[in-house]
Amino acid sequence: MATFISKKKDGPKRWKGQVWKDGKMVAVKWFGSTKAEQRAAIAWEEQTKKDLAEAAKRQMPTLTDSCQKLTILEWAHAYLEECERRNAASTFKTKRTGFKFFVHYLSATKDLFPNMLIEHFGRREARLYLAHQKDQRGPNSSNKARKVLTTAWRWGAAYLDGFPVDMPDPFLSCQRYPELRTPRYIPPEADFWKVYAVAPVREQALLSCYLNLAARKSELLRLTWEEVDIARKIVTLSTCKSRTGTVKRDKMPMNTELQTIMLWLWENRQGDSNHVFTCSVEPFCGQPYKSAAHVMKRLCARAGVKRFGFHAIRHLAATILAQEGHSLFSIQHSLRHEKQSTTDRYLHSLGAFKEVEEALDSLAGRAPAKVLPFPSPPASSSENVRVRRAN
Repeated sequence: MATFISKKKDGPKRWKGQVWKDGKMVAVKWFGSTKAEQRAAIAWEEQTKKDLAEAAKRQMPTLTDSCQKLTILEWAHAYLEECERRNAASTFKTKRTGFKFFVHYLSATKDLFPNMLIEHFGRREARLYLAHQKDQRGPNSSNKARKVLTTAWRWGAAYLDGFPVDMPDPFLSCQRYPELRTPRYIPPEADFWKVYAVAPVREQALLSCYLNLAARKSELLRLTWEEVDIARKIVTLSTCKSRTGTVKRDKMPMNTELQTIMLWLWENRQGDSNHVFTCSVEPFCGQPYKSAAHVMKRLCARAGVKRFGFHAIRHLAATILAQEGHSLFSIQHSLRHEKQSTTDRYLHSLGAFKEVEEALDSLAGRAPAKVLPFPSPPASSSENVRVRRAN
């Protein structure tokens, strides 16, 4: 049935015609927002259903075992629909992109097509696809595609009827390609304060909150005043950084500086939004941020430092805590990691452990002692007398 929704977030609402078959959306079309467009959407749905029914009659499928088996396209649609319901938007986007490249490869390759049965796609085809991704997009992208398809295969074997459960995962049998990992850029603390010095007052407040809370970018951009308790000095941060996309809420203490900043932001609220941080640039003044990617780009260019983003400030905060000698337990809860091993790996990737620096310093100066050349002792008095007599 036609629904009246917006195509994009916060966009204008329009009529959407959609046709479902066997629990799957098989056709969709957007219309305008008027009553006439609603009637057109309903008429299109009815006509599309008739066309699909007639096409199914013309095909006259036979009741064979192959009719009950799944194709690659059906597997992809079922998995992505489940991911869209369960996972965070960024996770779903990654999985959808992985299948997009996979289906495009099947469509462009001879003897392969998206509607082929899953059981006809073996280890050789998987190896050739991952090799193609490596050649076209690099080893990192190939390994990411392998991870997406392996996870989807495991899900299909567990939950989809008609999936070849006795067939081993062809993607899992392919080896990962060696990856070239570039170290993450962490700005020096001096560069952060240079950026802070050239920022407007509201953006200075935003930068201070990122540093004092070691927060993720999205956690502060969607922070509302219901999640800030200035009197009790508590901020509640919400994140979707979990395997299932479940929203996790962590209460964090505010230090004195952060409490002063929050009090100033409350007294100088702008616009009708309930968000703590709003844009201060016209014509979006008073509106909540959507990405804020332009903020750091502009401020870094104005300060004349190497560009870094909001998430780099989180890494900088972790580096400062480690260099100040704080325990792994306190850093873990400051970063809100569920596992201590994540914090351990996080800090080692930054090279931030003070204990490591001290341990390496103990290796210095362990070479054998050097033999210093001393001057020859002066000649004895008798030898001096013999030398004078000889002269």
